[in-house]
Amino acid sequence: MSPAGAVTMTPSAPTGGLQRSTRAAVGVLLVLAILNAAFLYLLPARAATGYAWAIRPPISAAFLGGGYLAGVVATALAVLAARRWRSIQPLAVALVTLSVGLLAATLLHTARFRWGYPPTWVWTGVYALAPVGVVILARRQRAITIRPAIADPRLRLLRVLSLVFGAAMLAGAIALFAFPADLGRDWPWPLTTLLAQAIAAWIAMIAAALLWCAYDLRRTHEAFIPYATLGAWCLALLALPALHAGELTRTGAPLLSYLGALIALLALAVLGVTRATRLSR
Repeated sequence: MSPAGAVTMTPSAPTGGLQRSTRAAVGVLLVLAILNAAFLYLLPARAATGYAWAIRPPISAAFLGGGYLAGVVATALAVLAARRWRSIQPLAVALVTLSVGLLAATLLHTARFRWGYPPTWVWTGVYALAPVGVVILARRQRAITIRPAIADPRLRLLRVLSLVFGAAMLAGAIALFAFPADLGRDWPWPLTTLLAQAIAAWIAMIAAALLWCAYDLRRTHEAFIPYATLGAWCLALLALPALHAGELTRTGAPLLSYLGALIALLALAVLGVTRATRLSR
């Protein structure tokens, strides 16, 4: 029995809510995503002289910028709309994957980078430290988050399709990173080895998010942010052949494969968003 007058403390139930430190960290990522997206997607020609390394042709810079545009959507939704950790958890897995891939590409091609240019060190530092930061924040968040034991059966189709697309994209990303010169020849525009591996890192990022969703989606509302991000990425990249038509060098099967893959992924994104909104009402 407790002594008379003593106050009995009971542990608070896990809420799964986003902690201030997590929201603040995502806010920093939002700023970085906006800066990179604005420069690379809107002003891609300047990336030949004004980025961490020379990116040519401009469509390649815009491709990377499309990833950052999707990052703006993801981080803005996380900061402004998300209330629970499980709503943004796939983005954490995706960021770690992207960071590892881009850091590996950087270390493999150090001679291509402008180390006398301060933003180059920011680039390297962000992708070197991001995985550590994500792991620390994720551990704190998971300590106050309960994972539902049973997934909503209405998510079954979305999870199965995400597994198929995610596995295919991961295999393609690994192949492109391992054989950038060979597979880069089948891209719709010219790719250097470094750019092919950077693009592979972005593809692997999307694959990681989809595979995590296939494994861990439990409630319909958890699907909105990852699939809205996927949709933004697809739309940004689908616009590139029209915006940079003069830079395309392979307009046959490579371009059709590029467009077809993105259209299929966009359909998956629409399915995910509609599942999240329609079934959550």
